[in-house]
Amino acid sequence: MFQPLNPLTVPIAHTNLIEASAGTGKTWNIAALFTRLIVLEHYRVDKILVVTFTKAATAELKTRLRARLDEALAILKKTPHAAENLDLLEQNCWINGKFEPFRFKLLQQALNQESQARLELRLKAAISEFDNAAIYTIHGFCQRVLQDFAFLCQVPFDIQLDEQSADNQYLTAAQDFWRTQVAPNPQLAALVYRYKLTPQNQLAALKSFLSRPYLPFRQPESTAPYTELWANFQAAWQGISQKIQAIETAFWTIHPDLNGNSYRTDTFRNKFTELLGQPENPNPLILQKILYNSDMSYQPFSAECLQTKVKKGKTPNPKAVAQISELNELTQIVDELIAAEQALLHELARNFTAYLRTQRRELKKHSPQRVFDDLLLDVHAALMENHEYSQTLAHSLAQNWQVALIDEFQDTDPLQYAIFRTAFADTNTPLFLVGDPKQAIYSFRGADIFAYLQAVKDSQQHYTLDTNRRSHRLLINSIGKFFERNQPFALPEIDYVKVNASRDAPDLSPAGRAVQVRWLPNADGLNTDGLVRESAAICAAQIADLLAQSFSGSLKFKDQPLHAGQIAVLVRARKDGAIMQRELKKRNIQSVLLSRESVFAEAEALAVAALLEFMIQPQKTGLLRFVLSGCLFEYDSAALHDLNLNENKLLAWIDSANKAHEIWLQDGIYAALQAFFAQHGVETRLLTQNQERTLTNLHQIMELLAQEDELSHTPTSLLQWLNREIQAASKQKNSHDHHILRLESDEQLVKIVTMHAAKGLQYPIVFCPFLWKASEVSTRTDWHISHERGFAEIISKTQYKQSDDDRENIKLAHLSEDLRLLYVALTRAEERLYLYVSHFQTSEKSDKSNKNQEDNLDLKYKNALAYLLNADEKLSKNATAYEAHWREFLANQTLDETDIEFVVHDDLAFSGSLQTENPPPKPIFHATEFAPRRFQFVQHASFTSLSRQTERAAAELSPMVDADELTMVAPTAPPPDGDSIHAFPQGAAAGVCLHSVLEKLHFRQPASEQIDLIDEKLIYHGFDPEIWREAVVQMCDFARETPLLPRVNLAALNQRNTLSEMNFLLHTDDFRLADIQAWLAAQDLPDEIIQATRHLAFRDVRGYLNGAIDLVAQFQGKTLILDYKSNYLGNSAAAYTPNAMDAAMAEHHYYLQALIYAIAVARYLQSRGVLPEMLSVRYLFLRGLDGISDNGVWAWDIRTADLARWL
Repeated sequence: MFQPLNPLTVPIAHTNLIEASAGTGKTWNIAALFTRLIVLEHYRVDKILVVTFTKAATAELKTRLRARLDEALAILKKTPHAAENLDLLEQNCWINGKFEPFRFKLLQQALNQESQARLELRLKAAISEFDNAAIYTIHGFCQRVLQDFAFLCQVPFDIQLDEQSADNQYLTAAQDFWRTQVAPNPQLAALVYRYKLTPQNQLAALKSFLSRPYLPFRQPESTAPYTELWANFQAAWQGISQKIQAIETAFWTIHPDLNGNSYRTDTFRNKFTELLGQPENPNPLILQKILYNSDMSYQPFSAECLQTKVKKGKTPNPKAVAQISELNELTQIVDELIAAEQALLHELARNFTAYLRTQRRELKKHSPQRVFDDLLLDVHAALMENHEYSQTLAHSLAQNWQVALIDEFQDTDPLQYAIFRTAFADTNTPLFLVGDPKQAIYSFRGADIFAYLQAVKDSQQHYTLDTNRRSHRLLINSIGKFFERNQPFALPEIDYVKVNASRDAPDLSPAGRAVQVRWLPNADGLNTDGLVRESAAICAAQIADLLAQSFSGSLKFKDQPLHAGQIAVLVRARKDGAIMQRELKKRNIQSVLLSRESVFAEAEALAVAALLEFMIQPQKTGLLRFVLSGCLFEYDSAALHDLNLNENKLLAWIDSANKAHEIWLQDGIYAALQAFFAQHGVETRLLTQNQERTLTNLHQIMELLAQEDELSHTPTSLLQWLNREIQAASKQKNSHDHHILRLESDEQLVKIVTMHAAKGLQYPIVFCPFLWKASEVSTRTDWHISHERGFAEIISKTQYKQSDDDRENIKLAHLSEDLRLLYVALTRAEERLYLYVSHFQTSEKSDKSNKNQEDNLDLKYKNALAYLLNADEKLSKNATAYEAHWREFLANQTLDETDIEFVVHDDLAFSGSLQTENPPPKPIFHATEFAPRRFQFVQHASFTSLSRQTERAAAELSPMVDADELTMVAPTAPPPDGDSIHAFPQGAAAGVCLHSVLEKLHFRQPASEQIDLIDEKLIYHGFDPEIWREAVVQMCDFARETPLLPRVNLAALNQRNTLSEMNFLLHTDDFRLADIQAWLAAQDLPDEIIQATRHLAFRDVRGYLNGAIDLVAQFQGKTLILDYKSNYLGNSAAAYTPNAMDAAMAEHHYYLQALIYAIAVARYLQSRGVLPEMLSVRYLFLRGLDGISDNGVWAWDIRTADLARWL
């Protein structure tokens, strides 16, 4: 039994389920409970867990909860001695013109418990700690659990979210399954080929089940062995195929006696032609289609059908009937074979899903990478399957969060509910589950209404929010009128809960009728598509009429003229919204279409992807033609033909792409696209043609590309990323919030909103122009989650000869969700609701229905509204009867309680009364000058990338200079001894090996005592320790003992005063090439290096410099910066002279690296207040060290004062 919730008195104990009907202030009550827990119950902010199911809801909750605490503290500060001055306290509890009794009673009770000073201190502490508030999405909560309790959860400590890698792993596993389980089985391989199954489309169809291990596949009914059935089929076909001509002759002899509607001449002539044209081993699916009627409802070649579907008074020849019915014997065999095939495919799907689940579990054991669904699976497994630590984990969670508030609980699933039940309910931790089963509309995202219904059974206390704070009384009651029937949501466990109204009077003046039902008679007999267009036109005219009234001052909302942004049109499908938008535009009414669609699903994304590829590879002129013919340029065939004939124009486009590519490399993708579009006037053309939607999509895509470009993508990898996003959007995968289509203007527009996207929103006036449409069952999946046998299991929606129970179960599930979606739509209105209804049409598409389509499940009701009116399919298809039924339904309303108007739209009413006689004049706009928007491209550079730019510049000059000027060639010399470091291989691998040895070497300990380390590194990098151990040991000892400063070598350094492999990331706005060259020229550097600085060629860095320094050390106030070089300059230490090292430093521009390292170390030390006067840079040429002198050491001492411009 549900009782009204009072957030001030509800016991903070046990499991409490709160049903929050639409508009009853769910978020308000959660905020009230949260405030009470802080103020009265003395919980700390970080001990209250609040979980909701979207990031947007999380942000809203954080704002609301923080505001509640701020308001309470502000009231106390304005009320000195509040405990003795309750009148003033009550007066100060009026905020924004409204008095809130809860706030007053809460503070009054709190002041009875403790002093005002202590209460204020408690609120201040809560506010100051609010950044630590545990307010999460469900995935955020699970991620926090895995991070804080990694050991108890038995997961890696460094979990990383990586959706893309998981997608790739799933695809690889799917392909592995196909290769190992399908390909070796000839019959199965032939079967999947016939049904056009691939690893990719099976993965797409079943992926939603991979993260739901609690869902088993129902075992299909057993059939005869497939091999046996296939042999029977082949034998039957061989026999019947010889008789088809004779059967056809017999058929045409009795055809004049048969019913002409059931046995149309053209249809059966085609059937026999197709039968005669079948190959030796025909496709059973094709044969089945031939042997049944068009909608697969009966077998026209059966003796029973031939004898019953005859003209009156006619009796067909029995011998001919017997001969024709031989085809029906084939039909029975084909049906059995197809049933067996579908059972095999069902088993294939089950094995496929189990294999991928297992592979994913194995991969997670060895990798920290996770996707969002993995977070729930890992926490669930830790609580339910890890028996060694599960109880400890549950109690740890209960101690960490001492009370839990779970919002939007109707969108839960069994995994989520099991987590909350085990962690909180089973540990007797106060748990509040807040939701509304009437608004459970996200089954396509994995939500399971039956998990909520189970929670209802499990909860000790049940509450309801009984006051609607959104709408006025007559509107609330009028909407309730539609849900008066028994089982209004089809499922017996969900009922309509009547709620009170917080206000009687509407805020719209004149109020008008609360619910206005518009009957569309459709006298012209339009089909579904035609009536959609007419409904949209009528709705647009009605909106124009309302706005005209508002302009004339005769229609106001809260004493202000109603504006377009206060009107919403709710649609089921985005395609209907697009039609509605076009009709509004015809009447000069601007609108915005809101949905959860990804911008990458739009045509502009394809155009931009092709343009980026053309910038990268301008020789692909086909890409250019695709771009020019698309939505950005809209070239027609004549313009494209002209481009083909005019080579100069084509070269101009190629030149433009090359320039844009150069800008891309230097300033980022946003600047490149901005320059390209400005050069070709794209934005100007789109604006003059009122293509605001295209322009908005274009800018959104550009900004998303720029954000991704900040991650240091190369042009090719950025294009690959864009193509992946386009592919994901085409498969209707969930979009990131910032990928969702953006509004093209401000809020002063009519809102066209999909019903799913409208959940949680409200609008003064709401139109539902397409409620008359028949329900459209989702075709995204062939699978259904059935609860018909008392537990959840996966069944096929396409199973041949589906059982009546399964058919009813699927029908009931879809009807119930349609009813819940209708409830969401109707309850969005604050003041007035328009419903458009009509009798049901037959579209061209449903005329040719397939046996697997939902239309053939013998639905009693064509849609949710017809169900509520108890108007079955036969009644709702009859225009006169259905209109009368509507009138009878509404005639029973009590006018002082409900306010529903029923109006018939005829042609006269549409053409006259709804037209705006004096439309408001169009405003005159003047362009405002403003600085062009530029996306901030953050550049990441390193010594390697800067030197690479210099090398490219040198390469362009290479035909003009001698090779000896670009490459230093060592003089010819005898080969070195085999046990010497000079004989150690050259190249990158050798250098990395020597660096890795020195990185881990303990310099105070002789290298001969660290043989294991040296051998390990040599082996790891592919060098034989038996050959090179002695040489590397000697090199290490020379490096340890070589003097770097007077009486200072590596062996003398205390390890606590060293930083090995010091990584850095420096922000800089002024690392300019000209400044660097001038600065270096002023330093006391060798002439060769000064000359080399003049050949530096890199772009100025505005962003970040990054790198890693081999070693930074401090010794007696001196700071050393060391870098190890394995360059080969000669076959003995004598070759590493100062001049030779200067030449190497100049050739490879190591002096620039040394400068960057010096700046990084100086900033590091400056930030700690220990900046020295001098930095000693030492480059150790490892092959030239002798351990005695400074041979092989290149030295540069830099005054930190000289680096001031970069510090």
